[in-house]
Amino acid sequence: MILFESVRVISFAPPSVSPPMDVLVDASKGPRSASTILEVGQGLAARHPGARRISGAYLSPGLVCSHTHLYSALARGLMVDIKPSKDFAQQLAHLWWRLDRAIDLPILEASGLAGLADAAACGVTSVVDHHAGPEAIDGSLSVLKSAYDTIGLRGLVCYETTDRNGMEGARAGVRENIRFAREIDHQRAAWTRGEEGSSFPLVDGAIGGHALFTLGEETLGALGDAVRTTGRGSHIHAGEDKYDAVDSRHRYGADLAVRMDKAGLLTPKSIVGHGVWLSPSEVELIAERDAFLAHNARSNMNNAVGYNGLLTDHRNVVLGTDGMSADMLEEFRFACFRHRESQGPWWPDQFLACLDRGNRLLERYFACDPAGAGSGAPAVYGRIEKGAAADLVLWDYEAPTPLEGGNLAGHLAFGLSSRSVRSVMVNGKFVIEDRKPAFDAEAIGAKARKEAARLWKRMEERS
Repeated sequence: MILFESVRVISFAPPSVSPPMDVLVDASKGPRSASTILEVGQGLAARHPGARRISGAYLSPGLVCSHTHLYSALARGLMVDIKPSKDFAQQLAHLWWRLDRAIDLPILEASGLAGLADAAACGVTSVVDHHAGPEAIDGSLSVLKSAYDTIGLRGLVCYETTDRNGMEGARAGVRENIRFAREIDHQRAAWTRGEEGSSFPLVDGAIGGHALFTLGEETLGALGDAVRTTGRGSHIHAGEDKYDAVDSRHRYGADLAVRMDKAGLLTPKSIVGHGVWLSPSEVELIAERDAFLAHNARSNMNNAVGYNGLLTDHRNVVLGTDGMSADMLEEFRFACFRHRESQGPWWPDQFLACLDRGNRLLERYFACDPAGAGSGAPAVYGRIEKGAAADLVLWDYEAPTPLEGGNLAGHLAFGLSSRSVRSVMVNGKFVIEDRKPAFDAEAIGAKARKEAARLWKRMEERS
């Protein structure tokens, strides 16, 4: 057991900062372990003298990145000749579609490891990925899962199905999503049966699709069938750019969300990426289906696609990075400041609720595990309370002003940052402890640089 002693416990929703408390964690290292928070209170050291004791300033739930593209991790500082782009559609064709075509499985492995290591260093314990790589589809999600397992993070993955590489490529994308969902089902079943060497996976799969302007009705239908047969939700870009919304009405005579709903792609487990150009009726439909809207402020600004003026009308807004850096506190700040610039009504408190809401997404995928393993109770994420998942971050933060629930969001917007992360725990195991990663960060960095050079060369060959 591990005892976080005399820490001030941070809660994001509702915002609160406790007086000094003790938090006891089940830190079992067995493969069948499902580590939880065992107790929260004062004076726990006297009752648990054998626990390993760790002191610190603040202890919070782990952060969740609810939408990203790990395949873009090796695009940082990209040295490739890219044609100028007059709009977002050309930017996709000139840059991102060349990049994803250049990905093979070794490049994907290096990119996943680098992106997840970066996330862990920023206090992110769960990452929701949206993967593309049309020249290496089969087995790609298992490669990503291996990267999650190496770093020790929790998350969701999917393959970004699209028609833009032909119908066989689209069918291969659907197959990969289904194959991986079944792989996870088999791993969970083995764990439930108690098979030797089995463990409960910290990664699950969604059913992925690219932007709807690259998805015809046949493929949408196939994705809808995959959602129904696997019990997962969809994860699709919709309305990131105005072109997507206009194309849908022109070619199909229907709004984007209507097309998704008709195909059965709007469920309580579904993630709609961006949604900048959705109409009020589409926002209402997504809310009725209890799906999530992943807001990616920095990416939207970088791609100049516009601002989501209906953001505050959505029911389930979560925050993602869309492949920008994995720093979720930085993303939180940009979300706050860009909203204020557009004269929106939300303050940092509302965006703090969005940051926390990624945990509600996790609960819909990981129901009954790990916190309720063996009891049938639903899992609890993003809370520091008895029975909750032991996904935690220890922060060293010298606040220059009082820090309490009423001004927590203000401290996150104007002070506390990822440089204050001291230790990161996922499922009761340290991923980073006292700023030292449990994984081989040096080897991961070397591998990433080697594969990045090869990726860039392959991009040049696909100009």
